[in-house]
Amino acid sequence: MTSTKLKLSQMLQKAGIGLSITLFLFFVVKPLSAQNDVMLQAFYWDVPVDSDNNKGLWWNNLNNKSIDFKNWGITGIWIPSPSKGNWGIFDMGYGIYDHYDLGNYHQKGSTETRFGSRAELENMIATMHDTTNGMAKVNVYADIILNHIYSGDDDAEVNPAVKQYVFDEAYRNGQQYVPYPTNEINWVIPNAKAGDYYIKIKGYYLDYSSSYENRAYDIQIDYNDSGFNNSYSWETEPNNGDGHYNIFPDSGQTVRAFINYEGDIDEFRVTAPGNKDIVIKLTSRIQSGESWYWGDQTRGFYPFEIWFNGQNIATTQLQAITNTGLSFPHKTGIGEQNWTWNYTHFHPVDENDWLGDWGMGDEIITNTKGFGNDLNTFDPAIQERMNEWGVWMADVIKFDGFRLDFVRGFQESYAASWINSLPLLNGEQRYIVSEYWGSAAAIQSWVHNVGSYGAATDAFDFPLKTTLTDMCNGDASFNMSWLNHAGIVRNNDGHSLPGTSVVTFLENHDTGKEHDKWVTKDWNLGYAYILTHEGRPCIFYPHLYGITLFDKDDASKQLSFPTWVQDEIIKLIDVRKTYLDGIISVLSQTGNPYPETNTNNVYIARRQGNDKKDGAIIVLNNSNITKGLWVNATPEGWSNWNNQTLVDIFNNNVSTQVYDDGRVWVKAPARGYAIYVLSTDLVTK
Repeated sequence: MTSTKLKLSQMLQKAGIGLSITLFLFFVVKPLSAQNDVMLQAFYWDVPVDSDNNKGLWWNNLNNKSIDFKNWGITGIWIPSPSKGNWGIFDMGYGIYDHYDLGNYHQKGSTETRFGSRAELENMIATMHDTTNGMAKVNVYADIILNHIYSGDDDAEVNPAVKQYVFDEAYRNGQQYVPYPTNEINWVIPNAKAGDYYIKIKGYYLDYSSSYENRAYDIQIDYNDSGFNNSYSWETEPNNGDGHYNIFPDSGQTVRAFINYEGDIDEFRVTAPGNKDIVIKLTSRIQSGESWYWGDQTRGFYPFEIWFNGQNIATTQLQAITNTGLSFPHKTGIGEQNWTWNYTHFHPVDENDWLGDWGMGDEIITNTKGFGNDLNTFDPAIQERMNEWGVWMADVIKFDGFRLDFVRGFQESYAASWINSLPLLNGEQRYIVSEYWGSAAAIQSWVHNVGSYGAATDAFDFPLKTTLTDMCNGDASFNMSWLNHAGIVRNNDGHSLPGTSVVTFLENHDTGKEHDKWVTKDWNLGYAYILTHEGRPCIFYPHLYGITLFDKDDASKQLSFPTWVQDEIIKLIDVRKTYLDGIISVLSQTGNPYPETNTNNVYIARRQGNDKKDGAIIVLNNSNITKGLWVNATPEGWSNWNNQTLVDIFNNNVSTQVYDDGRVWVKAPARGYAIYVLSTDLVTK
């Protein structure tokens, strides 16, 4: 057992809290059992908050809805990242700042997180776990960020690794990598002596094939403790560092400038009063006409030379300041660690480390500073810290499992180590689902590779989401036979995963905040698919409770949901738990469908049953009229339904006969679905 686990174990035992870590964990990972239940993503982007009073509302909201979840058959809820974020009461949790502050330390302007206090969080979890009076347990899964930490100006520190990286222009072993974001560095000459300073600015990693307007930047210089203001002026040419320079207008102001061509240098003179810092801030920009826009900050700009009294002091006195030095209030709670962070924990950490881009496709990108400060996940010290935090979240806070955010951003062995470090729950690995937003091939590879290290994880079915969105938002021109092999479970290109390793969904918090990804109509078709098919379906909270969605960049783009969406979801959950389990056979593909032309609009599948019921036939119809098919009701190897009567669960007046040759006619209403079960299996409500 690692020293980390022993330490936490001892603390918990002293506090009278049982620790479920056993030596068995280190030798055996029990595979996850079938996940034929229903999960709810119990949040969405920008959930309500009382920011005026620094109060989070969400944990109490979920607590009050626990009876809904239990009555409806929701067996697990996925909640947002519960740790304090860098933007305090406004942070949706993905700007993670302090791992051990769950809304109980005053930081970033508030004690509570956007979602509430730690006490409210723990009370909500306890309510979900309550099984008194025959109530069902609802598992609670926390969103977990393992590859980045956000920070603010209060966390500034001298960063020699970043300075060297920039002065090397992101070259490592002869290869150029991605620059450290230009705007995330303050360049400082501490306690500068009085006199004239000539500051030369250079650009690198720039596109010289396009207009100079795409190589624009702001330079701000504070040399008199003035701070920065909104006053700006424009660079004038010639300003090429060859005896030509611009006199900087005044302390704290901004000059808008350009790198005109490869090798161009800009020079600015400031006259320092002495005994004050000179602070230089650069920001990549783009000019378009008369407008000045935010630019790609991986376009590199830096003060490569600073001349004072005939000497270049850039390499000796100039400091790179980054917000990578984090420290927090002293913690005294059970298992809480008093961590600090500094630049050695984040890429780039030394002369061999580097930053990469977003890749050419959907491959793993371990050194990409896409979000906040990118943790060096290859460092054993980082791995131990994150593993320790996971143990604490499981054993002290009582989370049943976790959703891993942006797993493209770190290596599989790191994820597996984190998963394997978790204490068992009822003798099994806790539930894990990973967000790999990519192709079926990439997702399958991730799940298999993590599994090769002895850890089990589900994955979200992003390919299926794309297909279902097209189906729901489309019309009769969408070919329903595309559903035959849609998603990862049904993938027939060699990239499938079993349904017990896949989480299906129609919308999530990311797609729900961007209008071009929304399912905008006919949600019943999408939910009829995921709630009757293999995979663990994940319902989206706004669909269930009729919450209006707003585009995060344009609030005029919004989407509301009719009340019938909730009714459809609830009754489909009941169908799933009452009648269904096991695998699917697509009858509209393999059941000799007739008329075959109807397969463009009608999709029919038979799903196996559970230990009490013999399954069902699901019919989806995307045409504007009622349509159906003749199919063979009994696939090879399945229980025989010949000469049986089938009944539409939702319209008991509709029945159909399976003939002695196995043929049956089943249909569904326009832009709708029907579900047929054996008349002897029908449960009347």
